[in-house]
Amino acid sequence: MGRKKQTGEYNDFLDGEKLGDNTEIRTSLQTPASLRHDVSPPPIRQARRGGQRHGKSRGGPKKPPLTHFLCLPVVTESSRPQFERGLTRLAGDLESSSSVPVKAIRPLGTLHLTLGVMSLDDAKLQEAKQCLQDTSLHALLRDITQQKIAEKAAEDGTISENLNAAAMPETEYLEIDLEALVPMQAPQKTSILYASPKDLTQRLLPFATALKKHFTEKGFMIDESRALRLHATIINTVYAKPGGKRGRNSMVKDTLKHIEYKFSPHHHDSADRDHSDKEHAAAPDSYNDDAKPDTGEGHGPDAKSWMRFDARDLIEKYKDFTWAEDVRIDRVQICKMGAKNIWSGAREGEGEVVDEKYEVVFEKGIFE
Repeated sequence: MGRKKQTGEYNDFLDGEKLGDNTEIRTSLQTPASLRHDVSPPPIRQARRGGQRHGKSRGGPKKPPLTHFLCLPVVTESSRPQFERGLTRLAGDLESSSSVPVKAIRPLGTLHLTLGVMSLDDAKLQEAKQCLQDTSLHALLRDITQQKIAEKAAEDGTISENLNAAAMPETEYLEIDLEALVPMQAPQKTSILYASPKDLTQRLLPFATALKKHFTEKGFMIDESRALRLHATIINTVYAKPGGKRGRNSMVKDTLKHIEYKFSPHHHDSADRDHSDKEHAAAPDSYNDDAKPDTGEGHGPDAKSWMRFDARDLIEKYKDFTWAEDVRIDRVQICKMGAKNIWSGAREGEGEVVDEKYEVVFEKGIFE
């Protein structure tokens, strides 16, 4: 039986960064002076002798803990079965011919396109919700659509007389495909592979970038000082660190069984679930503490992980693979850091962990 994660044990979204203690949350809007007043640098000798592994401040203020993130969801009623088939295939490929642990595959419920991360206390969270509520997502997308039509007309040497916002169709949804396996770092030495969004209308990235800029300028989002790279993480080795009494071979086999069970078309059916629950209840939970990263940030080009691997064969094998097609992007969400376990039992903590999912604290439809 899988052991229930404790809330706030680690920052799941950042693929490995532990959340700080539940002290007062400091936001990105606070002044450096207030941060210096609240956080004292550790004595130099103590830092050297103690070998402090977590939260080194090096004499400066600690970074505020990341609490929420802004994202575009990609797991929908129509895309879910597509993702399930793809992840099941990938699990089989890793089991049969790869040195990458199957546990490195991210749970289906955690897939999304991140726009940026935030550090919010309760008051700032309410302000961020209101900011999203007050943002005219429809008008933003409509203006981007108008711009793209104008650019296309200019390229073709044509003139459109009705390139105004009011003339744009109300059903101009964003629909994308998620394709391939793209390395976050060098392909021969990476810890992360992700599915890349393909948007034939070329509106997704401008829309996401505009939202990121808006929330950053309002002071809610942390400025990462780099271009937005939209991605849905499929593999991250920071979650697959072997440890404890279990050997690597046992770890991979147990995890493959877990993933096959999780993506079984019958595991949501209570009438067909009894046998599977009994079969897997005795197996070690593949999302146990051994899978949790110990330290460091496991997300992005500078991700830290216990394992980097040569992904060139996997990249080649999946270069033309489509994880999900015609995925409609119709809402923007503010989610809480730290994915929660989804259990097979009737109550939380009962049965087997069959998925993980981020808590949505607020969302707004693009066409609301």
